[in-house]
Amino acid sequence: MRPTSQALSTVTAVALLSAGMTAAHADVAEQCPSTLRLADTGIEGAEELRRAFGPFAEQFSEITGVNMEFFAVSNRTAAANALRYDSIDLALAGPSEYVVMSSEADIDVAFGLERDAYGAKIVANANLGAEDIEDLRGTTLAFGDVGSMTNHITQGWMIEDAGLSLDRDLDTVHAGDARIQALVNGDVDAAALGYRDLDLIPEYDADFDYDVVADSGTMPRDPMVARAELGEGCIAAIRDTVQEHEEELFSAFVEPGKDEGFNEAQERAKYLGARFVYDISDDEYDMVREAYDYLGFDL
Repeated sequence: MRPTSQALSTVTAVALLSAGMTAAHADVAEQCPSTLRLADTGIEGAEELRRAFGPFAEQFSEITGVNMEFFAVSNRTAAANALRYDSIDLALAGPSEYVVMSSEADIDVAFGLERDAYGAKIVANANLGAEDIEDLRGTTLAFGDVGSMTNHITQGWMIEDAGLSLDRDLDTVHAGDARIQALVNGDVDAAALGYRDLDLIPEYDADFDYDVVADSGTMPRDPMVARAELGEGCIAAIRDTVQEHEEELFSAFVEPGKDEGFNEAQERAKYLGARFVYDISDDEYDMVREAYDYLGFDL
């Protein structure tokens, strides 16, 4: 089905190609379309996209002479469809989104982002005395949003991989952002939390005592997905330019996360302290595919 979203905002290039540009810079303009259309699977709405990616897009345009246009998508399926039907060229995705998108569209990875503070835990009320996943048998566990990599998919995979069945051995609920409150209130015995979520527990109850029952370690990286039909030359030129101008482009990328008045600041702030990476391979997402299989999700 063709996506209904339309291109919503354009950042105009502020510098033209000049004789002084390096080959990598010239290649972006020579190898790629004059406008690259960009989406983010974690941000909805034109204004949010503009504010989140505006500084990065302006910096990229200044370096390359290529415009960036923002395209709002409502979810990862819409992003996959937009890539499939050539409505977008680039999309920033999480590991779960990448797995779905790669099964539905012909895509490549231009570059990615690695976050040290990106991982998943299962946390249990200390009164339970749980030391490992096996001790969760017969308990109630709160997941976050369905399909979330760090508060559903990964924890489900860890539980099944440890030999427990989500269907038979635990009672599970999807509580979204309310899962921390449910844990602190005693409505559930355990909760699926991302690394950064642990810092929120004292805001609900500074005296709440909990045990970390399982820890995923650092997760697969967030890829900047590219429509394969852009061609290897274009995708390589984008990658080379980001790598060559990594410092200024990354600074522009995380700039909105420092704005406390920005609604998407918390979303972008997760990348503070992260770094661009250029060695992402498809097989690092096999764990995500295995998790989807465990959970009975269709790709």
